Amino acid sequence: MTVERPPILQVLVSTQPGGGPQHVLALAAGLRAKGWRFVVAAPRDGVLFERFTPVAVSVVETRTDRLNPLTVVNLVRLIRRHGVGLVHSHGKGAGLHGRLAARIAGVPAVHTLHGLHYEQYGALGRAAYLGLERRLAAITRVIVNVSRAQQDEGLALGLFRPGQSRVVVNGVDSARLAARQLDRWDARAKLGLDQRALVIGSVARFDPVKQLDVLLRATTLVRPPATVALVGRGPEEARLRALAAELGLGPRAVFPGEVEDAARCLGAFDVYAAPSRKEGLPLGVLEAMALGLPVVASDIAAHREVLGPVADALVAATPEALAARLGALLADADQRTLLGAQNRTRARSEFDVRSMLDALDGVYREVLGAVVP
Repeated sequence: MTVERPPILQVLVSTQPGGGPQHVLALAAGLRAKGWRFVVAAPRDGVLFERFTPVAVSVVETRTDRLNPLTVVNLVRLIRRHGVGLVHSHGKGAGLHGRLAARIAGVPAVHTLHGLHYEQYGALGRAAYLGLERRLAAITRVIVNVSRAQQDEGLALGLFRPGQSRVVVNGVDSARLAARQLDRWDARAKLGLDQRALVIGSVARFDPVKQLDVLLRATTLVRPPATVALVGRGPEEARLRALAAELGLGPRAVFPGEVEDAARCLGAFDVYAAPSRKEGLPLGVLEAMALGLPVVASDIAAHREVLGPVADALVAATPEALAARLGALLADADQRTLLGAQNRTRARSEFDVRSMLDALDGVYREVLGAVVP
């Protein structure tokens, strides 16, 4: 008689389009084919919430994005109701509530760090966050890091033990991305872009760490003149819109909003830009690479890891440096084609979704041990 595996509870901090939620959606869909079952707990704050329904046993609206003891209680009830065998959390709030609930319910916990963002806090806030992560790591079986650079930083900060970490880099399904692409005309129409313009694009949560203000300032300096399309939403939206108006960008700054399955529209861009101050492993950059787009990115550890030897893609995160590199690419279609082809090859060889799924399948088997058939 076949023994059915216990379901895994995936706890998210958001269902807005972004690296973390898209990663969980990909792993839930991909690992279902390997016999895993999932319960998903997340806020209903984005278009991805409904996308979990076809790949999960149950999708439960849960406010993991704000501190509330009742959230822990509700997660414990969810674990017991579905016979959950493991809790896998993603993001700060989800990591707190999910791991406490796992501890109370007596099931193992896995936590994925989708970036270590703490520099924006004051000294006390930084100490509190890092101290809390260290305490939570003590009740966590495995910490998943999405890049080697992030693992190195976490070890240096003492956020987990060396033997506790597993590096599972984000992966993309290049064939599926290519098959679902809108053609250039339709993609531009969907995003509200001029069909004749040179377009710099970025898909990101509007958060200070993404430094989209630097990209707006750079756009005013780019020659030949170009349009910038910022796809997404977030707490910085009002400030970014105001800055675009202040800079006089007018119709050359386009805000299409939150676009479901935004990767289908990446063909609308001539160049993809990622000026982030810090990243875990940027899924948007990987998707752009997989689709053969040239990428210009800030010179940070995560971007170096993703882009590899394409050194010309990395620049200082200043408006002047960003504008110079973007302008050079926009003026040279042959160079854009060459860099895009290099990016596509690297994404497909080094960041394939199947490798990510195999690694996570291994983590779950390791943690659940004898209870997994």
